Amino acid sequence: MSEIVVAIDFSSCSVNATRTAVIFANAFDANITLVHVCKPCSDESVYPDTQDIHYKEAEKRLKDMISDFGPLMKKEMRFRIRKGKVYSEIVNEAKYNDAVMLIAGTHGISGFEEYFIGSNAYRLVSLSPSPMVSIRTMFQKREIKKILFPIDSSRDTRQKTNFAAEVAQKLNAEVRVLGVYDTGIKEIRKKIKNYTHQVMKYFEKNGIKSSIDYAEGKKASGIILDYINIHDFDMVVMMSDKDSSTMIIGNEAQRVINHSPVPVLSIHPKETSSSSISLSGSG
Repeated sequence: MSEIVVAIDFSSCSVNATRTAVIFANAFDANITLVHVCKPCSDESVYPDTQDIHYKEAEKRLKDMISDFGPLMKKEMRFRIRKGKVYSEIVNEAKYNDAVMLIAGTHGISGFEEYFIGSNAYRLVSLSPSPMVSIRTMFQKREIKKILFPIDSSRDTRQKTNFAAEVAQKLNAEVRVLGVYDTGIKEIRKKIKNYTHQVMKYFEKNGIKSSIDYAEGKKASGIILDYINIHDFDMVVMMSDKDSSTMIIGNEAQRVINHSPVPVLSIHPKETSSSSISLSGSG
């Protein structure tokens, strides 16, 4: 049985993430595990140990969330309370469950600090063993029917195609393949154009309604965010590699995660032994 892990800190972001997780769980015929992490009390603390109180309160609130969202699911919703560092414990839970997807709410960060202060959500994106969906509170839609699929010139950019196609099929969603031009160099623009058409053919072959468009600007993240704001999309799919030598990854990906008004599905690239990238992501 497929499993989706949802990070819960009882903020409005995480509650909204749970609401969206139900959409994915029903599409993937999956269970949901809500995960809350209690921070361990220091042995040297002079304050009373409140872990038992925290645990009982968390347990009550998780049960309330299951009462609210469980009836909306085809399968089962359950919870798990772990102790330790928030991001590492949630990642461990996703590994333990062999989760098909990890979902978390993000408050977003703006300005100078977004490149120097890593939020738990971005750490989860970096470390997640599964594709991860990050969701801000502002996203309130009850369906995901229009997916934005940016393509740059990096060697890994097409690796997200296979999982994105599976998601689109299960959600019965259409995909807009967006060629992202942040340079005037003809060879790079030609490569991006070729990539977009390869991906488009893959989607068409798999019966997914899709279309192509191109946009340009100074930075990939700005191009993508502007395009999302102009058009009515429900999700954007990104590569999550932290190598800053390519466009739609690293700091650029982090900026999209922090500022996107729609959920961001982040997928890790896989190791490849040659410059030829298969659309399945196997390299």
